Amino acid sequence: MTSVFKYQEKDLLGGWLIEVRKGIIRIGNIRRNQISGKFQYYPGSNNVLNIAFEEDDLDILKQRIETGR
Repeated sequence: MTSVFKYQEKDLLGGWLIEVRKGIIRIGNIRRNQISGKFQYYPGSNNVLNIAFEEDDLDILKQRIETGR
């Protein structure tokens, strides 16, 4: 049985993020770079410094997260 990826948008004071979950476990966050406008994936529930992936298109970023490439 494979876990399903879920994306939940959250409004935060000073911005927003998308929580990335695999099953019930939070595996990372997606944020939008305010300067470039690109979507950035930060692996880990509390990571706000180290980007794993960056894309112009949110759907492409989600595909990369799910495949690990």
